[in-house]
Amino acid sequence: MPRQLDDRHDIPPAMAIELAGLYIFSYLVGSIPTAYLIGKLARDVDLRSYGSGNVGGSNLFRHVGKWWMAPLGVLDVLVKGAGPIWFGVYVMDMDRTAPLLVIAPLIAILGHNWSIYLRFQGGRGIAVVAGSLLALSPILLAAFVLVAMAGWAVTRSAGVWVLISLLLLPLWAILSPPWVILGGDQIVLSAYFGGLLVLVVMKRLLSNWTPLYDGLPKRKVLLNRLFRDRDVDNRADWVGDWRPEQGSNMQSET
Repeated sequence: MPRQLDDRHDIPPAMAIELAGLYIFSYLVGSIPTAYLIGKLARDVDLRSYGSGNVGGSNLFRHVGKWWMAPLGVLDVLVKGAGPIWFGVYVMDMDRTAPLLVIAPLIAILGHNWSIYLRFQGGRGIAVVAGSLLALSPILLAAFVLVAMAGWAVTRSAGVWVLISLLLLPLWAILSPPWVILGGDQIVLSAYFGGLLVLVVMKRLLSNWTPLYDGLPKRKVLLNRLFRDRDVDNRADWVGDWRPEQGSNMQSET
């Protein structure tokens, strides 16, 4: 029977050490700037100086090449996102939705979004989110991807529909039958999805610590960041060949 530890008084000292190690490992591995490293190693490209300046998959796709998305996906989805949960389930013998276990992928996303290796800059964490969904509920992952892609196909606005998909996850967790969430705890899963949403929204609003675009009112820029995941209205302008040294004119996207 997997261990369902949710009270600090129930945690043996050895388990506490294992959990601390898992949390540290999750942050350090999550912080590895995968897209940045692939860009540098494959084409000697610093993604921060190309396109949107985002250290993530979309910028890698545009400025390094589509084939490099495969190793990026393996590392971000399987290692960073699913890895902490799988380790907890199969090595530490914990329940898949044990409250103390689902903290680990949140820490991995925290590391990915604010990498210790890039002065606390990073990506948007969506690939890592997808990896954690894969480990927790492949069916909810499929629903998340389906809603986001269907919305994008109709509106061509990925930022809005990724946000909508994230907003729906807590509701789906509560309404899902046990077999959909692999017998997990609906309340814990819903709270975890709420944590995902908070981290993604924080990253969008803060971006990579770059100044707000000075050509629009601040309120408009913040709304663009939240819903469109960019500072400006025009996507073509956003993914053009700007450079970070241009200052407050632009910054990054998902």
